[in-house]
Amino acid sequence: MSPASNRWGIELNGPQGEQKLWHMLLKPPFDPFVEEVEDERGDYLALRSSAFDGIATSAEVHQAAKELFRTLNVAMSKNADADPVTNGAVVDFGFDGQPRRHHHLEAEGITMRVRVGIAELTVKDAQGNVVEPPPAPSRPQLWMRAAALEPEIGSALRYLEGKPGWVELYKAYEAVRNMPNGGISSSEIERFTQTANVEERHHPNDKSRPHKRPMELWEARALITQWVSAAIDDILAMNP
Repeated sequence: MSPASNRWGIELNGPQGEQKLWHMLLKPPFDPFVEEVEDERGDYLALRSSAFDGIATSAEVHQAAKELFRTLNVAMSKNADADPVTNGAVVDFGFDGQPRRHHHLEAEGITMRVRVGIAELTVKDAQGNVVEPPPAPSRPQLWMRAAALEPEIGSALRYLEGKPGWVELYKAYEAVRNMPNGGISSSEIERFTQTANVEERHHPNDKSRPHKRPMELWEARALITQWVSAAIDDILAMNP
């Protein structure tokens, strides 16, 4: 991470179980990562990211964090079944290394779920010693790298936020339609587009007729998620 990005972080807000999951899966030296921070008010977790490179003010960091958290929440949801974590105070590490929090208050809703433990795999050798695996980026970190390499991936991920409807799914489709789709058949693509056009995007007419076997919304979400995931894998393969 560059010296510029070392200045800023974002405090995590949300259920402790979800914050712990972010801390476990988003580790340095890979981007973005979560670290423990201590100041006069106590301990908390903060997200550090190269997305904050070159930003001069906490207000600008706060705005940049909104899009970053939207994208990262989808990456965490799709890869780790995580509930949303929201961006809290902007943390400025630029004052003699002592973190200072800048609060930008906004009304934010959050869904809470009780997470019963987080499984961690431990590998031991023949003598019973714990074998530490070599550092490697987590799947959410790889997805965020793909989004940084290809902005349309970031757009598609944000359209998948929460429980997307037909409009959002079609926009995600438009973002990745020219990218590899993981083997989705042309008939399924036609079924998706025809259903989407009849559902919420257009009223049925001579050019937009219902498919003989309309796609269910849950099927459409799975199809577009598969497409985005395949597009991400392709981008990462081309940029090892």
